[in-house]
Amino acid sequence: MLIVDVNHGALDLAREYIELGYSVDVWDIYGKLEKDKDFLNNYEDIISKVKIIKKDENINFNKYDKVIAPIHCPIDVDFISFHDAVSEIVKEKYGIQKKFIEVTGVKGKTTTTEMINFILKDDYEVFLHNSNRGSITPTSILNVLRRGNLDFDYYVFEVSLGITACGYGVITNILENYPISKGKRNALVAKISTLKNADKKYINMKILEEYELKLNLENLFVLDTNGEIISKYPLKYKFNDHIVEFNKDVFGMHLVENSIFAIKVCENFLDTEEIIEKIKNFKINSRMSVEKIKNRYIVKNINPGLDVKAIDYAIKDFLEVFGGVVVIGGDFGITCEEIDVKKLAKVLEKYDANFIFVGDVGKELKKILKNPFYDEIDLNNLNGNVLAIIRTSL
Repeated sequence: MLIVDVNHGALDLAREYIELGYSVDVWDIYGKLEKDKDFLNNYEDIISKVKIIKKDENINFNKYDKVIAPIHCPIDVDFISFHDAVSEIVKEKYGIQKKFIEVTGVKGKTTTTEMINFILKDDYEVFLHNSNRGSITPTSILNVLRRGNLDFDYYVFEVSLGITACGYGVITNILENYPISKGKRNALVAKISTLKNADKKYINMKILEEYELKLNLENLFVLDTNGEIISKYPLKYKFNDHIVEFNKDVFGMHLVENSIFAIKVCENFLDTEEIIEKIKNFKINSRMSVEKIKNRYIVKNINPGLDVKAIDYAIKDFLEVFGGVVVIGGDFGITCEEIDVKKLAKVLEKYDANFIFVGDVGKELKKILKNPFYDEIDLNNLNGNVLAIIRTSL
């Protein structure tokens, strides 16, 4: 067989198939092994047992009885996706896939998995793996199991671009349908096609409505994630004759959608009232804080790891819930991955908001946008609600 794409876990799959008795070639389509010697050293054991095909070599696909590649791989041949290959291996080698709860989508995957884990952990032995803990490629599931994590009641996985064999599979949302595989496929079809791997399937009604889809799948649950909002902060909403409440340590309207999926999945294991009671204590591990001073809120997100995507989400949540002034800036050179100021400026241009720039990052933003800039600023001197997004070392 041929397994394609070392970047996304081809060697992890190769190891499993060799142990199952297959002869395996691996095509390093992006030249990962040539660029990253440390990565190569980590896989010396398996590289010695497979034939590595370099990225520029010609491939005769006809010589292989099976080709396996990531669902987004740009090759002109029929192949088995990594999602389906992982499904096959888990079933054959471990047989515990019915214990898996898997979540995919564009936004909210991580929070939804954190919430499911939080709801279940006091009543069951639960293993959680999401992007807070490492890679979420389908092969990350195999790596979790290889490490001997086999004695849990349930496993909660965040998975990119679809789901593998599982008892319960969730697609939270598909905010845009974009081409993958160099335009040969699209993300919508790719993700939805993986629903077949779940025994119970949960999908957002918005996906079916927006893309005019009709799915003929057994055990498909289409969820209306539009809860009736009672209070934006602390968040409280009505859902199916129940009142769902969050505490003051978390905020964001996205939590409505996340929690509806968590509630419906967890109803397989607990009573609804018990689930809703647990949600009241749910917290997200972050460096964000909310402080109420008289009749105004100051929200601080001071974090060395803030990237453009995280900043975008933080601004959206703040403006939806509180509204007010957004102070943004901080330092360069505090993480190995530098922030892209031009991309950040494009994100800020989306919002009709009162931005104030500070620090070195703010100074660069000021060169692109016309908002006011200060070397330093006292948040207490600003009027109304304030969001401070500061990228700085702690």
